[in-house]
Amino acid sequence: MMAPLTQRGYFLLTDLSGYTSFVAESELEHAHDILSDLLRTICESIQQHLTIHKLEGDAVFAYTPEARLQRGETLLELIESTYLAFRDRRTSILRGTTCTCKACSNIPSLDLKFILHFGEYILQDVANIREMVGSDVNLVHRLSKNHTTEATGWKAYVLLTAKCLEKLKLDLKNTFKLTEKYEHLGELQTFSLNLHQRYDELMAERRFSINEKDADLVLQVDFPTPRPTTWEWLEEPTRRNLWGGDVNWSTGERMMGRTAKGSKNHCAHGKGTSTEVILDWRPFEYATQELHQNGKKVFTETVRLEATPDGKTHVLDIIRANLPGPRFLRKILARFFFITLYKMDKLLLKAARLAGEEDSQTSDEAI
Repeated sequence: MMAPLTQRGYFLLTDLSGYTSFVAESELEHAHDILSDLLRTICESIQQHLTIHKLEGDAVFAYTPEARLQRGETLLELIESTYLAFRDRRTSILRGTTCTCKACSNIPSLDLKFILHFGEYILQDVANIREMVGSDVNLVHRLSKNHTTEATGWKAYVLLTAKCLEKLKLDLKNTFKLTEKYEHLGELQTFSLNLHQRYDELMAERRFSINEKDADLVLQVDFPTPRPTTWEWLEEPTRRNLWGGDVNWSTGERMMGRTAKGSKNHCAHGKGTSTEVILDWRPFEYATQELHQNGKKVFTETVRLEATPDGKTHVLDIIRANLPGPRFLRKILARFFFITLYKMDKLLLKAARLAGEEDSQTSDEAI
């Protein structure tokens, strides 16, 4: 019998804040239904890109092997997307009930905190139950008892360890730094972000998305991967270099250390230089960007990702060309440039194939 292999990966512990008091002060049946609903929402979001190892009462413990994550920002975007889904569902439950019991009245007291760490682990099967063990597994659970709320007053946040932040290669701004100390584990530097503030920022941002009816060209392709993985292949500059033809994209300006509205990417190619300006950034949902070539705007596009029932992704590339003349002529010219000349339809199919091949390979390696 072979000994279990030591693996490296990312751990995410999603903890439902206010759980203990909510259960203690609420009618059990109503409290159970509300908590189950919210935990289901959390799980559905997280499992788009991570493997859920187990539910732990008021927490969801998930992980992903190192090889399955190529872009550090994806984890933070997944956390923010999960928090948005949680807040939306919490509001829907509250608005959809006329019940005046304590459980329903206390729904707003529930919130989320996310603990993110990188380290080693072993998966072992004991009595037909798969268990994850290792010091880093213990550490991420110990971190659920930290002093961030005590020091900041934040009710919802994402906490990253220094080791995880370094591995993700993120230069985050405005983080709250704190040193935690645990018996047998020593001192640990942590970096936290206020999710209430981030939620307000995301909700306040103006949306800009091109509709199909306003487009000069719409390309569609099915990716055999979930939305977070598909998002990486379409939006990460270095990934585009693998399928985008004769291009050499590189990451440009990143305000606050994150990709967001106003961020830029650059491309050097045979015909000069291109700059992509992000006009709207909604991870795993859509992105709208404007392309300038040698200083002149060429086109604007919205890349929209739609989840399919089988967990894959249907992609729409909705393009509005910056061309003169009436609408019917722009459509003809757009089709000539993007399909006949640049073969964008075939390049997107190549991206889907590469994404599927890598996803299958990393899934096999993780078993």
